[in-house]
Amino acid sequence: MLRRASFPCFAGVIRRASKLMIALLLALTVLSACQPDAPEDLPADRLWNPDAGTMIFRADYSRESLPELARISETAPCTVYGDGRVIWVNELDAFNSEVLFDIVSEAQIQTFINYMAFDENFYAQIAGAAGSLENDESPLIETILLDVGGRRHTADNYGGWDSGFFNRVLAACKSISSSPIRFEPTEAWLTVREVDAISDAASVYWIPDDHGGLSLAALADSAAQPQWVSGAGVTDIWRLLHSMSYITQYGEGERMFQIGLQAPGVTRNSPARPENTGG
Repeated sequence: MLRRASFPCFAGVIRRASKLMIALLLALTVLSACQPDAPEDLPADRLWNPDAGTMIFRADYSRESLPELARISETAPCTVYGDGRVIWVNELDAFNSEVLFDIVSEAQIQTFINYMAFDENFYAQIAGAAGSLENDESPLIETILLDVGGRRHTADNYGGWDSGFFNRVLAACKSISSSPIRFEPTEAWLTVREVDAISDAASVYWIPDDHGGLSLAALADSAAQPQWVSGAGVTDIWRLLHSMSYITQYGEGERMFQIGLQAPGVTRNSPARPENTGG
């Protein structure tokens, strides 16, 4: 059964990497035909930087056809961070998903890295999208990033991997965790933009008093966008964004709005949490 969590203070320090894994990484570096970015300076007994902001792995995709507010509200399909967090999206059905997370052990991450390096031969994959998109009007670009041993390598679906590669790797990332928790924030960056009403678009009538006093109209009228907001209204918006079409409009009074929500450390490319927020 899934547990629910509000915006967590993710904690925990990853234990030191095993000598066996270091030997495997060195062997991989010698045998690999890739040319990764310049290595980061790491201690000899570490496979990755244990900081919370360090991205060890990410399986992601880009859909440029989505409106901007929908794109910024998305969470990448699966991400592993240096502090042991695994964050991923569970697609339930059309326009209905949930974001899950867990904090896993170093041994679990090491097993996943072995799978990527040897079972899937990831370091032999390449990134080919940059030179392949000229005639593709609405490309779906699947990308995978792996950063271990201070060596960052990326590949994408235009580089020649087989048709099932991305889905296999994504499933393996999600399966690192055995006890996921549902993520539902109580604070986040909220962007609100006034729009003209679209007659055939799904709509939600927003009453601030029903959502902890959070007024979309007041935020839209403010010069600062996005804005850091907190309270029950943030959780309500998160749930709506994960259960409604991305073109849903939100009405307050006689005005219509569209919204984007960014949770630091969870949604893709979110701004960092502001300082001095009392939490």
